[in-house]
Amino acid sequence: MTTLAVLVGSPRAASVHRQLADVAAQVAPQGTTVEIIDYLDTLPLYNQDIDTETAPEPVQRLRTQLRAADAALLLAPANNGTLSAVLKNAIDWASRPYGQSSLSGKPVAVSSAAANTSTVVEHTHLAVTIAGGQPLTDAAATFALGDLMDVDIATHEPVSTALRGTLGALVTAAATSAAA
Repeated sequence: MTTLAVLVGSPRAASVHRQLADVAAQVAPQGTTVEIIDYLDTLPLYNQDIDTETAPEPVQRLRTQLRAADAALLLAPANNGTLSAVLKNAIDWASRPYGQSSLSGKPVAVSSAAANTSTVVEHTHLAVTIAGGQPLTDAAATFALGDLMDVDIATHEPVSTALRGTLGALVTAAATSAAA
């Protein structure tokens, strides 16, 4: 049994990235549990002064869910050409306290729907690497945002095919990591 944490980097209820999370849950490989983490906007901005043993509840919940997961899928919208502040803040909280990152050693893939996904994926991979995660550079499921505007994402075959491949790569990487 593999557990995948899916972090939704957009707080909008109807966001494309929230819809991608739902598709990911539907197309995950058999025997995979998908935990959608869509409360990232409730995390306070990272502040070492409040990052104590009694860190805010949403921070504790995020860290617990990430530690329990075998791998993570980060759904990364573009804000001003880079990953959203909401997602970056979650990665910052996950990376702390120093030396105890809840992403440490975990396979992480990125999916993004944006006008230019390459920068979003590159910047997300950089943040994940610094946080101790293991980005799967060949497993990013990316979509031109304009191509998704007039389709039903839940039934759009290119979306489900790309996410199925990304999740398969994550499950394989998690199994390889666990065996090591």
